[in-house]
Amino acid sequence: MRARSSIVPFLVAELLLLLVVVVPVIHARSFLERLFLRGETSLLPRFAPDEGRYILIRALVMVLVLQVAFAFRDLYRWTVITRPQLVVMRLIEGVATALVLLPLLHYAFGALDASLELQGALRRLQIHPMLVLAGCGAAFLVGYGLRVRWPRWMRQARLGERVLMVGGGPGADVITEEIRRRKDPGVELVGRVEARPDLPAEVGRLDVQRVVFDPAGPPAADSLTALRLAGVRVSDVGAFYEQLTGRLAVESLLDPRAFLGTPLGASLGYRAASRILDLAVASAGLVLALPLCALAVLAIRIESRGPALYHQQRVGLNGKVFTLTKFRSMRWDAEAGTGPVWAQEDDPRITRVGRWIRRLRIDEIPQLWSVIRDDMALVGPRPERPEFVAELQRQLPHYADRHTVKPGVTGWAQINHGYGNSFDDAFIKLQYDLYYLKHRSLALDIAIVLRTVKVVALQEGAV
Repeated sequence: MRARSSIVPFLVAELLLLLVVVVPVIHARSFLERLFLRGETSLLPRFAPDEGRYILIRALVMVLVLQVAFAFRDLYRWTVITRPQLVVMRLIEGVATALVLLPLLHYAFGALDASLELQGALRRLQIHPMLVLAGCGAAFLVGYGLRVRWPRWMRQARLGERVLMVGGGPGADVITEEIRRRKDPGVELVGRVEARPDLPAEVGRLDVQRVVFDPAGPPAADSLTALRLAGVRVSDVGAFYEQLTGRLAVESLLDPRAFLGTPLGASLGYRAASRILDLAVASAGLVLALPLCALAVLAIRIESRGPALYHQQRVGLNGKVFTLTKFRSMRWDAEAGTGPVWAQEDDPRITRVGRWIRRLRIDEIPQLWSVIRDDMALVGPRPERPEFVAELQRQLPHYADRHTVKPGVTGWAQINHGYGNSFDDAFIKLQYDLYYLKHRSLALDIAIVLRTVKVVALQEGAV
């Protein structure tokens, strides 16, 4: 989804370090028993012929669960890693999550082993609870130590991508501020210079890996050719802003030629795979959520008069208006005196039950029926009401391009930006939506669905 990032080597380094620490910790009892209680004199005790394999698999399973739990708490975001106090809090939450997941996983191993008659093959992957606790404690120390030192190591080893800005302009100012705000050690801003004939020599002197230029005053063609032949990556400010932020730059929105070179249509294979994914997830979700839906209907009807479901017109693919169904979270006469208005984050029209079903996203479940009907997809821009769309299309360039794909229950904008209830929020979400249009793929869709699970569980964003 994003371009080059220093988080991949960080992930690999943490995986290896955790394995080195976790292996002896979670097998401490076995090591001690063989070395002392059985009187074995070798430095490393002798195990059964296949035990070495199980030692590695046990540790790897535990480390992967830990890293999933860490990712769940955003511990692989540089905005978190560069704040030590926040790292401590998030590591505690991540370790606590792993301490819940690992016993459940070990129970599943035992149940599968018994039901499939695997003769203990999966049961041997189980770890004693006290050793799980010790392993998680060791992982906390490794995770904290690595996050404190990694940015410093990256800078000292000069492993970050050295970036040189060429030219001025507001786009260059925005990128400079974005790099400083993100504090990503994988991107090092070397400086800013004006376009000039000796630019390739200056780039070589500064050991620059990427040149970012302003299209309004680009370097000469021969300079760009020389840079590319020298292996230097060259980007304009718009493309580099997309790589940094995951959204289109303001300049791209204001340019009427923004999508002339971008194929917004999807391939037949992508459309088929996406539709299969939509039907599978929406059908399974509706079936599994039926008991929850029944409780929601009962709670809504008990608290306030009016129907439990409400139907609203939304704009979908190619500007076609369709009916969206959700569980009612506001008073039944919420818009009687005002007409269509933006919903506020703490809207006084929301009922007590409505506040809870919104917080848990239960009100969104009926939208899965719209996915089955093919009015919506699992992933896409959030559908808006016709009254708002008409105004937003007048004020925001390229807003109508959102309707070249089906709207989604979740989307790139929903997981990256908070609850939106204003023109400024609509503008930022449009930047994310148009980025999705340019880069959409099945891999990106699956990544959005997985991140949506985290966003919903932690009550973040506006999914």
